[in-house]
Amino acid sequence: MTDYETQSLQIATDTYHVYLCADVIAAGALVAAIVGGFFAFLTLRKIAQQLESAKWNALLSFEQDMNARRQRFSDVAQKLTSSSEPTEHQTSYEEAKESYLNAVERLASSILKGQFPEAEMKTSYRDYIASTIREYEDRFRAGTHYPRILELHEKWRD
Repeated sequence: MTDYETQSLQIATDTYHVYLCADVIAAGALVAAIVGGFFAFLTLRKIAQQLESAKWNALLSFEQDMNARRQRFSDVAQKLTSSSEPTEHQTSYEEAKESYLNAVERLASSILKGQFPEAEMKTSYRDYIASTIREYEDRFRAGTHYPRILELHEKWRD
């Protein structure tokens, strides 16, 4: 074998080793990408579960807020009916009613925007929305400040 052939063979062997190392590194990178993708998938799944949980926590918060405002409204209404001077509690009564209806409006808006599953919300809140509109008909006329409550009521009518 000539000196030229020996050098060519050495260069070919060195090139083979370099390509082999590059292939091993590429295989390692592929394995790392697959493992990273798997962990990313698990993380995204956990995040989706947390968002689902947060959604129901938000609903619980809405319910607590509505109940607190309704209770305050009820307390003021009780004072209004039992008081000898109803005019002194009239302003508080109107403010409490407005506050309560605003909480119901926020819930209706959230349901209409799809933040909660509508089928479950319809089962739970259909009668509640209808009774709210029946109780306070004077607040749900043309130009109402609570259009989402009306829209949700119309949507859920049979």
